[in-house]
Amino acid sequence: MSNNKEYVLPDDLVILSTSDLQGNILDYNDGFREASGYTDAELKGKPHNILRHPDMPKEAFQDFWQTLKKGDPWQGMVKNKCKNGDYYWVMANATPIIKNGKVTGYLSVRYPGTQAQKQQASQLYSDIKAGKAAFPWTKKQSFIQKFALPIISLVLGGIAFAGLATQADMNPVTGLFFLMAILSFVGTLAFMMRSSNISPKLRAGIENIANGEVQNAIPDASEMGFLMNMVRSRVAESEAKNYDAAKSAAILTTAMNSASTNLMVADVDFNIKSINASLAAMFSRNEKQLQTALPNFKASQVVGSNMDIFHKNPAHQRQMVQGFREPWTGELKVAGLVLKLTVVPIMRNKAKMGYVVEWYDRTAEVKNINEIIDVLKKIEDGDFNYRVQVQPGDLEALGKAINQTMTTLGDVMGAISEVVAAQAAGDLTRELPSGVYKGQLHDLKNAINYSSAKIKEVVTVVLEVSNVVSGAAKEVYQGSTDLSNRVQQQAAALEETSATMEQMNAQVQSSSSNAQEASKVSSQVKGKVDKGVVVMQQTIQAMQAIEESSHKISEIVSLIDGIAFQTNLLALNAAVEAARAGEHGRGFAVVAAEVRSLAQKSAEAAKDIKGLIEETVTRVNQGSNLASESGSMLNEVNQSIDAVTAMIVQIAQAASEQAAGVHQVHQAISDIDGVTQQNAALVEETSAASESLRDQAHELEREMSYFKIDARSLALTNTHKKH
Repeated sequence: MSNNKEYVLPDDLVILSTSDLQGNILDYNDGFREASGYTDAELKGKPHNILRHPDMPKEAFQDFWQTLKKGDPWQGMVKNKCKNGDYYWVMANATPIIKNGKVTGYLSVRYPGTQAQKQQASQLYSDIKAGKAAFPWTKKQSFIQKFALPIISLVLGGIAFAGLATQADMNPVTGLFFLMAILSFVGTLAFMMRSSNISPKLRAGIENIANGEVQNAIPDASEMGFLMNMVRSRVAESEAKNYDAAKSAAILTTAMNSASTNLMVADVDFNIKSINASLAAMFSRNEKQLQTALPNFKASQVVGSNMDIFHKNPAHQRQMVQGFREPWTGELKVAGLVLKLTVVPIMRNKAKMGYVVEWYDRTAEVKNINEIIDVLKKIEDGDFNYRVQVQPGDLEALGKAINQTMTTLGDVMGAISEVVAAQAAGDLTRELPSGVYKGQLHDLKNAINYSSAKIKEVVTVVLEVSNVVSGAAKEVYQGSTDLSNRVQQQAAALEETSATMEQMNAQVQSSSSNAQEASKVSSQVKGKVDKGVVVMQQTIQAMQAIEESSHKISEIVSLIDGIAFQTNLLALNAAVEAARAGEHGRGFAVVAAEVRSLAQKSAEAAKDIKGLIEETVTRVNQGSNLASESGSMLNEVNQSIDAVTAMIVQIAQAASEQAAGVHQVHQAISDIDGVTQQNAALVEETSAASESLRDQAHELEREMSYFKIDARSLALTNTHKKH
């Protein structure tokens, strides 16, 4: 810690402190604290000797205490030590504090020493400590004269009143006014004492006090000199307090003007005493806007006016605010501005002295809030394109965050719309990207992609089923077409056989009626019988062919029934998958139901055809048996022809029997023809149903081709189509 660096005090600084009878610090001004460098906690109640510098001779402090304890004032140059080890010089003026005739403490007023005083004191104290010079002890003073006591009491009372004004936090100008009054009184005292028998030094001292020069003690050891030195100390004390008050006021004014908060000070009658620079700037910035509602408003004339200028109903506002003892917050809306007012009563000793009003301009904040509310309403309406028009203020960051959220949501909804629109257009290859969305948006992305994948699976399965149904329907159609052609050929053969049988019946009738002519035409009959044998053989062959065709038809019908059963299962599977797909699978469910209905109809038709075919096969077997019997009979006829001559007598009987057999054959052929016609009709229905099934499969395939699936699923579908 150094002790050789001087801390030079400002020329206008006044250092003031009071202490008890033991020298402990009781009170002090800001100048005392600033010069010492100590904090309040380090000064209050501490002894004054914490400021003692080692260069000061002990005789100086001995003289100081001896003089004060005698009730006399003391003056001298003092070198004090700062907290950091530096030092400063002051001209100290100490005097006892007398209450009720007793000394209760000491008052010390210090002024910055001049350069000459510093040099002189430094040399003197150095010589004293070196033993080269004696200490100049303070001379003893006598009691004051009785006639001076009332005058001095008035002076000290006035000084005390000025100090009280300063302690009451009045305007520093008020304290200076009382000091001027006191000094004027001292001047009057000096004038009254001009004719008195006083020394020139005392008269000069009194004049110095009257002129406000209280730094130097009055070099007069008389009783009046003692009194005037006490007056000088009290004036210096009041001057120091006013210095502190003026400095505090300047600091407060600077702080108010440096603050970004808008502040106003008004008295109890709401007269505006001051506003800080921030509020003045706010009024100037919004002057024209305020004049739209307050035509007489001028920012430059706010100070000195009344707060009523801001209210349409001042009486109501006054009545409301005058009752406040605690801070009150309200809102003032004027000329499009939204101003939050915080009114804080200034209280001292339970008495209201005025108001401090904070003006907070919430206009931009309210605009931001309204913008945010509009954006939230747009979100509620499903519009993600709206943005907050951000205004500078506390909500600016929130507005920007909401705009960023809107951008994110807009991008998400745009991407979802594109994917859903692509699905509506049949493109199932579009998906939402991974690694982009978070939280519930990530879950939504997964749900949409999963739904698209499931729809793609259903479409793939339906395409496969449609390909299978289309191929099966094509095969059934081709088989039905071939069967129809064969049935038509069979019907034509039966028509020829029927015509032949009619001719045979006519011939038998002719043989029966012309038995007498049998021998003549026996040779002709034999030839015809031979032909009949051939025809019967052909008939038998045709019957066998019909029987084979009927078996093939039965097999084809079984195939159709199997296809219908498989189609029904596929349609049922498609319906189940469509149900899983929910709303997106409703169209597939309708198509699956239609395919299932067609499959059921095909199965029913196949069942009917199968029954008819089995009946046809039974009757064909009967016809075949009859044809075989006819062939045997024709053979017998052929044998009888050889013996026709010998058996002419039996011709009539044989002809009659032959007529009956021919009639049966004709009936059988007629029955076969009827069954064949029915078969032809059923085959045509089967062909039409298979063609319709084929068309429905093609329609389903065409509908499913609306959807675009990935290459793998498409290749799988094409593979099934080839098979």
